[in-house]
Amino acid sequence: MMVTHEGSGATFEAPDGWQVEDTGRPEVLVVLEPEPADGTVRANLVLTAVDTGGRSFRDWQNGTEALLPQELSDYLVLDLHAGEVDGRPTGSRLAHHVDAEGRALVMEQCFTEVDGLGVTLTATIDALRYPVAAEELSACCASLRVTRGEDR
Repeated sequence: MMVTHEGSGATFEAPDGWQVEDTGRPEVLVVLEPEPADGTVRANLVLTAVDTGGRSFRDWQNGTEALLPQELSDYLVLDLHAGEVDGRPTGSRLAHHVDAEGRALVMEQCFTEVDGLGVTLTATIDALRYPVAAEELSACCASLRVTRGEDR
């Protein structure tokens, strides 16, 4: 299913049957998988759209990479790539961290910047289920698109 974040114009594909949740925060959009019967971590897609504070794409992401180990327990970046989509710099990140309950999680991110707005799509799932869901979650992240400011 196609999901649109109204504030940024960002769109991405989410698995059919997942639910868009109201966060009460216009800069954050959350899409959740149906509640797993076995009580495992509920996989999710989280789109954030924040002002980069006038920083370049590179400086914004360097700041993000410095902040993640402070914010996420046992954070370990596994892969980090730079790229380009629709003529804009983009990047992707694959990382591992542990939640407050000690559960191992894998997160995959795709991020870009448009007109001073940093847009990040993060897919998170428990580490044990990641091998089964990796292809689908990677496709969701890779589907992230943001219209240029003048096109919105």
